[in-house]
Amino acid sequence: MGKCYGYLRETIQEANKAKPNKNNNMHKTGLLEYLNVIFPDVNDWVWNKTIPNAKRRFRPDYRSEQLKLIIEFNGVHHYRKPNIIVNDKEKEMFYEQCGYKVVMIPYFIQLSNSTVKTLFNVEVKEQLFDETIPSLFASDECTPAFLCPLGIEKMAEDFLKFPKQYEVNMNQMQKEDIILTRWDLLEQEYNKRLI
Repeated sequence: MGKCYGYLRETIQEANKAKPNKNNNMHKTGLLEYLNVIFPDVNDWVWNKTIPNAKRRFRPDYRSEQLKLIIEFNGVHHYRKPNIIVNDKEKEMFYEQCGYKVVMIPYFIQLSNSTVKTLFNVEVKEQLFDETIPSLFASDECTPAFLCPLGIEKMAEDFLKFPKQYEVNMNQMQKEDIILTRWDLLEQEYNKRLI
């Protein structure tokens, strides 16, 4: 049996320090561990460093010059404050102007095989995260109830690319207290975007 991939964290160190999820005992996996499986021939990942000779001092989470690719892992705080959401959009546009393809990975989207295909157009033979496992729980304070209105809109927009993960997470949140999940706000925003 191969490696079991857990909830995504930005770094291997953060993943190793994190306790298993209290709702389902699922462990965490660092983004670089996933990247090494998705792109096995790429070995130039740079973490948290500015782009050489760039006019701005933004520090992307991961950058590969070989792929001309920047990957940002957006934790829950990227959905709680409007100024951070606006700043993320600014950074994405800047990175693109510098000639990079940019992939933003929201904290609630897990790197399953189908997600990797959607984000990177890469088919991985090894079994990655099981996308039937939810990632939004009220006890983790990461549901729509804990986000700002613009963050809920952004969450709905992000979920459009991953309908299976949306469905799994909605089913989970609907089992919990609506005051602590406010899944209804997400559903409203998601449905607006489907039209």
